[in-house]
Formats: sequence, C-alpha cells, structure tokens
Amino acid sequence: MFGLNYNCRLIRLGFSFFISLTCYNIALANKTKGKKKEVAVVSPIVQKKPNTNGTDAVSKTNLQHDLEAENALNRARLEKELSTIIAQIEQLRLKKEHQRLDKEIENENVRSAHDKAMLLLNMEQEKLTIELGLAQAKCMKKMEQYHIQLTELDKKIQLEKGQAQLLQETSHRLKSEIEVLEATNTRDKYIQKKPIYLKDPLIKKINTLVLSDRCIELNGTITPWKANYIVDQIHYFNNKNKEYPIFLVIGYSPGGYETAGCNILQAIEYSKAPVYVVVKSFAASMAALITTLAPKSYAYPNAIILHHHPASFLCGNFNLRATKEAYTNLDKTWKRLGGRVAKKMGISLERFNKKLYEKSMYGDWEEYGDQAKKLKWVDYVINSIQNSAISSLPDSAEYTFEQFIKHYYNANPTKTIELSAEEIAYNKLAPHDVNYSYRPDHKAQMMGK
Repeated sequence: MFGLNYNCRLIRLGFSFFISLTCYNIALANKTKGKKKEVAVVSPIVQKKPNTNGTDAVSKTNLQHDLEAENALNRARLEKELSTIIAQIEQLRLKKEHQRLDKEIENENVRSAHDKAMLLLNMEQEKLTIELGLAQAKCMKKMEQYHIQLTELDKKIQLEKGQAQLLQETSHRLKSEIEVLEATNTRDKYIQKKPIYLKDPLIKKINTLVLSDRCIELNGTITPWKANYIVDQIHYFNNKNKEYPIFLVIGYSPGGYETAGCNILQAIEYSKAPVYVVVKSFAASMAALITTLAPKSYAYPNAIILHHHPASFLCGNFNLRATKEAYTNLDKTWKRLGGRVAKKMGISLERFNKKLYEKSMYGDWEEYGDQAKKLKWVDYVINSIQNSAISSLPDSAEYTFEQFIKHYYNANPTKTIELSAEEIAYNKLAPHDVNYSYRPDHKAQMMGK
C-alpha cells in the first residue's frame, strides 16, 4: 500500500513538472510578443536615424528566430529531463510492483501455512472433543456406579452409627457401673488413717512394736545397689524428721556383700534419727551382723539369727601366696566384724570362735529370737508388730515364689534357678569384694574376686 501511494506521488510530480514547462513556454511566447510590440512602439522615437523598413524587418526576423531557437532548446532540455524523470518513475513503479508481488506471495505462503496449521488444529480439536466426550461418558458411568456404592456405604454407615451409638451408650453405662465398683473397691482397699509416730515404739504392756511409715525393707541378698538404696532412704527420713525412729525391717536375708553391709551399718550408727532393726523371719551372716550391731534391735521369738565365720571357696589354680593373702583378708574381716559381736556378747573373740563350732561342724551358729536375746544378738523379743502405716490392701502379685527368688538372689528367677550356688555367688561379686552370706549347701559362703 505504501508503494502504491509513493508511485502516485511521483506521477503527480511529473504532471506538475509538465504543466510548469507548458506554462513556461506560454510565458516565453508572450514575452516575445511583448518585445515585438515594444519594438514597434520605440521605432518612431528612433526614426530620427535614417533606417529603412527592410532592415527593421530583418532584425525582427532574426530576433524571432533566436527566441524560437532558445525556446526549442529549452523545450528539448526540459523534455529530456522529463523523460529521465518518467523513466525513474517507471523503474520505481516496476520495483514497487515487484515488491508488492513478493509481499503478496509471502503473504500467500503465510496464509497457506496458517490455513494448514488451523486445519490441523481443527482436526486435533475434533479428535480431542470426541475423546473428551468418550471420557465424560465413561466418567458418568463410573460416577453412577460410585453413587450406587456410596449410597450402599451410607446405609451401612448409618447402620453402624446406630450400632456404635448403642455400643457407646452400653459402654458408658458399663463404665459408670465399673467406676462405681472401682470406687467401692478402692474405698475398701484404702484406710483413711494416719500413721502413729512414737519415740519409744515398744508398748511393753502387750509387748507390741508399733511401726510408722518410716520403714525400710531389707529382703534377699545385700548388694551394693540395694545398700545404696537403703542408705538413701535413711538420709531421706533424717531430712524429714530427726526425732522419730526409722525401722529397718528384715524379712528374709541370707546376708551378702561385706562392703554393702558395712555401708548400711555406717549409715545406721551415724544417723541422727535412731535406726531400729526388726527381724521377722531370718537374718543370717551380714544381715545378722547388722541386727546385732544396730543401736537397738527387735525380733520375733521364732525368728532365726545366724552367725558364722566367713569362709573361702577358692576356685581355679591358686598358689600358696594367693591362699595366704585370702586367709589374711578373711582374718581381718572377721576381727573387724566378729570382734564387735563378741564384745557385745561380753566374751573374747577366741571364745566366740570356739562356740561357733560347738553348735555346728560348719561354724553356723543359729538361734531363735528368744535365745538370741540372751546372747545379746537382739535387744528385744516382741510378740507382735502393729504397722500403722499400712493403709492399703497388699497386692498378691508381690507375694510369689518368683518375687522371693528375685529378692533373694537379686536376679532373674528362671536364670537363677539354673545356676549352681557357686555360680550365683561368684557372678555377684564386685572386684575386691567379699560375699559374706549364708548358703544352706555350704559351698559358696564367701568368695573374693
């Protein structure tokens, strides 16, 4: 479009130039006529000179020829320039026409490619439309199936909700009944009664010992970790109150580690609150030493107190020096512990040693509580114990053979039963310690490691 407008402008310019040239020729011709008139007017003035009419005619003719020649020359020059301009205009027109044709061809190619692309897109659209229609049909079919399933599930859910609600109501009712039963059972198991604290816990009229909640249980083998637990409880009760007594209650203990027992004795002797030992059933070896050396001790008449020598069960290849060192260590242990028992009894250590073997070939001197009092192994023989701290019904699960073995050996019951007495004692020793305990089979009463 731009090329066509440009060609039109060039054509207008050529016509304008042609019209200008024509106007110039007309003006030039008018000028020539004016000169002729002017010559005619002036000629009377110049008639003073002697001129003839023939000469004037020649001059006019010559002037006219000159003007015509000049006019022809100018016309030829202008025609040539006009031809050149027209030729350029024609070239530009041809060029623009060529460009227009090229542009039309390019546009046609673009249009063709666009039409082809649109055709492909239309075909693809039709294909996708068909596929979409099929997918929608399948989806609608599945949706109908799902709707049917959802309807069935909704019916089941409503049914299950009804059943669940019924179960929940039943559960709430049963829970309420259970809570009522548990509350009743709890009230029956627990007693709302405060412990009795007495500075002198022995009621002499009825020979009954009154225990408070300041009690520490000692059952089974005396081990370092059990001794630490007992000692920490003594510290706790001291921090709580230093006036009322603390009770170390021995149910059934064969003794145990020498260092552990000495740890308990040390805590008992230096406690600001008095620590009293109470023997219910059996206290042997290190447990018997704790009972005898305590500031005050109590025992049932049928409780058994057993003292004996420490003994060594040497396993492996021990030379003479090792045997001598073991004997020296045993002798030191016995002098420290057995010497204190003999002193309380009011006899010498040699006499105490002799009496041990008068009672038993193994050196196990055991006495019931009433006889132990005469020997000053215990301070008081009591008829009964009133434990004012028991405010709940005991759990029967804590009173089984497995629990007894667990406390006695401080180990797994099943595994312990499979071990021999030597293995049990040997496996429980810490480095450089002594297991000072009573064994009925007399095979492993004391061992060093």
